[in-house]
Amino acid sequence: MTEVKHSRSPKARSLGQFLTFAAIGIANTAVYYAVYASTNHWIPYLVAHVLGWSVSITGSFLLNSYITCRTRPTWGAFVRYPLSGAVNVVGSGVLLCLAVSLLGMDKNIAAVAAGVVVTPVSFLLARWAIDAGAATAPRRKVKEDASPS
Repeated sequence: MTEVKHSRSPKARSLGQFLTFAAIGIANTAVYYAVYASTNHWIPYLVAHVLGWSVSITGSFLLNSYITCRTRPTWGAFVRYPLSGAVNVVGSGVLLCLAVSLLGMDKNIAAVAAGVVVTPVSFLLARWAIDAGAATAPRRKVKEDASPS
């Protein structure tokens, strides 16, 4: 039996995954702000922040598992997944501080630049978190044609 081969190169597939990850990240941020803004008036702001983060990280994990990595989510992956967000926040914060204090950059430009620099690392960590514990599904096989052509 022969295996079905992907028509795209591994680099093209990784680029597609990265773009999907970035789009989900934008949606994730919108979900966080929506939950935070809608609950901040009725509950303490720190609780609203944690609630918004929890909802957005769970949705982001599920979307990235199913869409970006095309795998079923596991509890182990769910536990590892927030590491990518933590690295993103800490890494972009450090780069932001360095860009503003050492290079004298505008805070807003430095924030965008830091996000652009750190997001690929965050993507690699998120993909690792999801794929590290994923049970590898058997590859689709194509039946060999018994008659010669």
